[in-house]
Amino acid sequence: MRKSTLKILSATSLITILSFGLIQTDYSLARANKTNNKLVFFLSEPINEYEVAFTFRNPIANMDCLAPQQIIDASLTNGNMEAAQQGRIYDAIILGTAERDLAIIWKDKSKDNTLCRVKRTEGKYVFVDCEPVANYSIVDKYNVSGVGQQLLLGTCPTLQQKIDKLIKKSTKDKHEFDAVMYGSSTNDLAIKFK
Repeated sequence: MRKSTLKILSATSLITILSFGLIQTDYSLARANKTNNKLVFFLSEPINEYEVAFTFRNPIANMDCLAPQQIIDASLTNGNMEAAQQGRIYDAIILGTAERDLAIIWKDKSKDNTLCRVKRTEGKYVFVDCEPVANYSIVDKYNVSGVGQQLLLGTCPTLQQKIDKLIKKSTKDKHEFDAVMYGSSTNDLAIKFK
C-alpha cells in the first residue's frame, strides 16, 4: 500500500512540475498605487470583487495638460467631495474606464486588493501609474508629456495620444518591447518582460 501511495504522490508531483512549465505568465497583471491612502486604478480594472459605492463626474480643469499624478489628485478631491455629499465611504477609485469614474468598496478587505489588469494599445500592455507584477527590464526612457505641443499650439495631447506617441516612438526606435509605463516615474518607459 505504501508503494502505491508513493507512486501516486510521485506522479502527482511530476504532473504539477510539468504543468508549471506550461502555464504562461499573465503580463497584464499590475499593482495599483495608493494616493492619500486610497488605491487608484487608472485605465485598469481591479481583479478582486468590489461593489460600486457611488459614481462621480470628474471635471478636471485643463486635464490634457496634466500629468497622471495631477489627474489622480484632482480625481480624489472630486471623489472625496462626492463621498461627503452622499455620506459614503470608499476604498478605491477607478478612473478612465467609463463615462463616470467609480468609487468602490472591496467585498473582501483581507485580500491583496492592489492587483489589477491593464489593457493593450496597438498590441502593447499599457501601465498607467501602476507597476507590472511580472519581472521586466527597461528598454528605453522617453518623455511624452506634450509640453512642447502646449507651448507651440496652445493645446495638449490627450492621455491616449500621449500613450500612442510613447508606443510609436519606441517602435520607430526599433526596440523590442512588450509594454509601456506612463506616469509612474520621472520618465515614460518602454519595457520588455523577462
